[in-house]
Amino acid sequence: MATVTNWIDHLNKPAEEVVGAVYPGAGSMETTLVIIGIVLWLGWHVLTARSESEELERLSRKRYGANDHKSNITDW
Repeated sequence: MATVTNWIDHLNKPAEEVVGAVYPGAGSMETTLVIIGIVLWLGWHVLTARSESEELERLSRKRYGANDHKSNITDW
């Protein structure tokens, strides 16, 4: 592990001397992971919207009345 012994010299380095990122996996790997994350996020939203639409459609076909909850209907 590298340590800094003189902060003034370290902070005054020109940008050309700073080489690469300070963490592993920067660059194409990072971009690939971001793209995979976005695809998974969008896919989750699509699947959730479909399943919720199907459930709401199924419930709307049952046509519950305004007072049906008083009859203790299961699967409400």
